[in-house]
Amino acid sequence: MKHFSLSLAPPGARMAWLSGLGALASRLYVYLSGFLAIFLMAASISPARFGEYSIYQSVMEVALVMGTLGSSLLFSRNAASVPPGVTRGDVVRTLAIGLPLATVLVTVILTVQHMPVGDAPFLLLVATLAVFSFNSLRLSFSRGLGHAGLLNLEAGIRATILVVGIGLCVAVRFDLGVAHLLLINLFAVVVVCVAVGLPGNGAAPPAGRAALGLASQAGATVYSLLMFLLRKSDLLIVAYFMPLSYVGAFKLAFLLAEAPSQFVQAFLVTKTPAMLETDAGNFTAAKLRLAKHSFLLGCGLFVGLAALISVAAPLLKLGNEARTIFMCIAPYFLLRTYTIHHEMVLSLKTSMGSLGAWALVEVALRLASYGAVVMVFPDRPHYVFFIACVTDFVLYETRMRLQFGFFPIVRLLTRRQAS
Repeated sequence: MKHFSLSLAPPGARMAWLSGLGALASRLYVYLSGFLAIFLMAASISPARFGEYSIYQSVMEVALVMGTLGSSLLFSRNAASVPPGVTRGDVVRTLAIGLPLATVLVTVILTVQHMPVGDAPFLLLVATLAVFSFNSLRLSFSRGLGHAGLLNLEAGIRATILVVGIGLCVAVRFDLGVAHLLLINLFAVVVVCVAVGLPGNGAAPPAGRAALGLASQAGATVYSLLMFLLRKSDLLIVAYFMPLSYVGAFKLAFLLAEAPSQFVQAFLVTKTPAMLETDAGNFTAAKLRLAKHSFLLGCGLFVGLAALISVAAPLLKLGNEARTIFMCIAPYFLLRTYTIHHEMVLSLKTSMGSLGAWALVEVALRLASYGAVVMVFPDRPHYVFFIACVTDFVLYETRMRLQFGFFPIVRLLTRRQAS
């Protein structure tokens, strides 16, 4: 008679589990501190100042892509290569080219928005952008070496410093202006910059001339701008033709629906070294369990968030509409908790030219979907996510088939081991 016993966990399993749990905890900290910062700002300054500050923050996000030449992904992909694929020369050259371009972009956007250029907020924004760009490149390099702790925490650190700064100003009855908020932000990114140099973040890029090709960085810039447009432009699109009441409800629903995929992404970032070692020859079904577990984690998080918005809806002026939108867009973002694994693997293993081409296809499909939905349901633009749910699934399964030779969903369902 056979005797069954509990199998022992493989070496390193406990550390992997703890690192994943730490990534999720850090993402929770980021969200809580971020929401608290937004609440304090909205309660402490006038709506006009809050709106102006929000514009500066949006400009910062898109300018960061240009300031780093979209090279954060390249720094992660080449950090651990032998010989070194990223050097200090790459950091210097990237910032030397990217920051002037980013400053021009900031100037153009602010001019279009009829906001002043050359004043104190503008100068603080440019200074913050310079430090923020350096932090982004350095943390991406650390990610490629397997050190993702500070990368997952830095947004929370910045939000916490903002909360403390606003709280102190409110306590002493100081009249906060937009320039003061931007100054606190500058201090926050400087604190993160200091933390970047700590030993826990791994070694810095080695000395040497730039090793990355300018053509690859140009491709990375285009790809990053397209992904920014794809992931960050929904609110701007609906704000163009929908009333502000709908925009507010959409933003609330979007933030909640996006949260599970953000948690999953924070967890998967800790697996970057393993993803970098993946190729068509060793991509077994066992490695796809990460995508399966990510999806199951997303399901659990969505249950909690659905309960939260159901309870909170009657207490909020926009709650009922936000709940309706949330239920419509939830299937897409639930799918994102599965496809984000494929997206990250492909981004680390596919050429920049191919990434840019596929990103362009995604953007074109999304814009076409918006056009179709607005024509049929002019007051329900969030229905676009029903279409996106199907197109994203087909796109990422197809791309994985072309890159690695199999459809992940088929391998997951059949549990067939790759040879």
